[in-house]
Amino acid sequence: MLINSIFFINQSGDIFLEKHWRTIVSRSVCDHFFDAQTKATTPEDVPPIITANKNYLINIYREKIYLVAVTQMEVQPLFVIEFMHRVMDTFTEYFDECTETAIKDNIIVVYQLLEEMLDNVIISV
Repeated sequence: MLINSIFFINQSGDIFLEKHWRTIVSRSVCDHFFDAQTKATTPEDVPPIITANKNYLINIYREKIYLVAVTQMEVQPLFVIEFMHRVMDTFTEYFDECTETAIKDNIIVVYQLLEEMLDNVIISV
């Protein structure tokens, strides 16, 4: 599976963490996600898959955080969604909670975990 980048976005729409694997994907790709978020009546109503030019944005919403994975080729969306849920579960195990504050307070461990979980753009959990 090829995930190029993953963005962590809080309820205010601020990208507070981003991780890139293959190439750096500009934050502007999230504008398509923000447009869909604006149209949604609740956070759960944001479409899980958004097509944007040459990118696919696959997202989940948990613990008041959106995780938005960006891929530039078609992948199995449920595989990416499951991976992002596992990321959140792993952070919860490590930090007892998966909140914006916990992620920011443990940023080095977060980057190490993300690097281990998605090694060379292949999921290794």
